[in-house]
Amino acid sequence: MNEIKPGRVEEKAILKEVEQEEQKRLTKLKGISGFAKKSLILASLLASLIVIGTIYDAAFTASSMLTAMPFLGVIYLILLFAFIGILGYTLIKQYLGYVKLKRIDALQQEGVTFIKHPTAEVKVYALKIVKQYKMHEDPLIRKNIEQLERELGTLMASEVIERIDELLLNPLDKKAKSIIVNYSTQTAVSTAISPVALIDAILIISRSYAMINEISRLYGYKPNFIGEMALVRNVFINLAFASVTELLTHHSSDIVGSTMLSKLSMHSAQGVANGVLTARVGLGTIRAVRPIVYKDKNEGFLKNITKSIIDKIFNNKSQN
Repeated sequence: MNEIKPGRVEEKAILKEVEQEEQKRLTKLKGISGFAKKSLILASLLASLIVIGTIYDAAFTASSMLTAMPFLGVIYLILLFAFIGILGYTLIKQYLGYVKLKRIDALQQEGVTFIKHPTAEVKVYALKIVKQYKMHEDPLIRKNIEQLERELGTLMASEVIERIDELLLNPLDKKAKSIIVNYSTQTAVSTAISPVALIDAILIISRSYAMINEISRLYGYKPNFIGEMALVRNVFINLAFASVTELLTHHSSDIVGSTMLSKLSMHSAQGVANGVLTARVGLGTIRAVRPIVYKDKNEGFLKNITKSIIDKIFNNKSQN
């Protein structure tokens, strides 16, 4: 895409460009996610066939060796059982990673029920969350969890969810948003100066993947491979599809003003779109791994992130 001189581009053209670029990236990421899911199913089927065939062949070989060379046959059987044990352990571990994500889904559903109809059982629900975060790596979170546990006996049912949010989840949300800002601005600046679409795609995917993992670990979910694939799927299910153009149209004067927005080049608009899309993926991750449904409308957060992205791009260009 040709670079257009600053100051020569109309604001509406930039907004349209940002929307088009964001939708392109979102479509690509959704396509990659769908392809990865289908590939995973095919790979699982192929792996199952290979494992079954290997075990059958190994059993036949072991039987022959025990008859012809008993000593070597015994060694072969020991190695075979060791391999089966390691394989079984790996499969169980992968399954447990998926179960952990389903457990978060169940907590979210319970939370929705207790928000609408708080009952005494909400304290049992709170203890499940306490157990999940009691060994969190952040000492402040551990301290807050201990405080929540002490307060549970005195809280009314209607106060429990609010207190969990206040003591535990709001601090985690703040850290998660800091992570999102970091990855979004990095993606925006990197892709704004990159002239190659393939490099843009690699940057977006790699940074989004790293961000998803970092946020999920922050909320106490440490996914393995199967869990990561399921998490990525949930992120895209939770991803808000509101147009970034609508955000910029309504808040452009609050963000940086029409003058600065009109000075964005078309290629810089791609960077803005990529950065905002990365931010939305981050917010989708919060929704997917947060044990209580995320209520923030995010309009103000996205507005501030967009301002930060545009400022970064301008500062980067001025330094160059």
